[in-house]
Amino acid sequence: MICVSVMLDGTGCLRSLRARGHAILTQALAGECSLREGKAFSPACAAASALMRTTAELFTAESCLSAQVSLPGEGSMDLDVGVVPESLTGRFRGITDFLVCGLALINAEAPEDLQLRVTQEEQGGKNPRTE
Repeated sequence: MICVSVMLDGTGCLRSLRARGHAILTQALAGECSLREGKAFSPACAAASALMRTTAELFTAESCLSAQVSLPGEGSMDLDVGVVPESLTGRFRGITDFLVCGLALINAEAPEDLQLRVTQEEQGGKNPRTE
């Protein structure tokens, strides 16, 4: 199972993302996945990875952000964004909405493969609220 934790700032922009795990065992046992290079391949895992990697690319490409991505091990990704300037809030809120909506859809279609937790800070960066 892939466990994804997303923290949003008070404006709804991504503050951080933590992802751990793979989604291969359940589908492999059910015979619902394909093999690639001798390993079971999960469409849910590929979709989640593509969404998270694209998000990381977009946030780290913006020079005025202090976004950093790390891949501490296989099946692990950390993205820390920092503060999004007010002038870019609309752009990065849209990217964040796309990420969260995509992950939520994967979770709805394959809850055995992806667990999603979204937490949002109140305006001013205090009192996280979980959705």
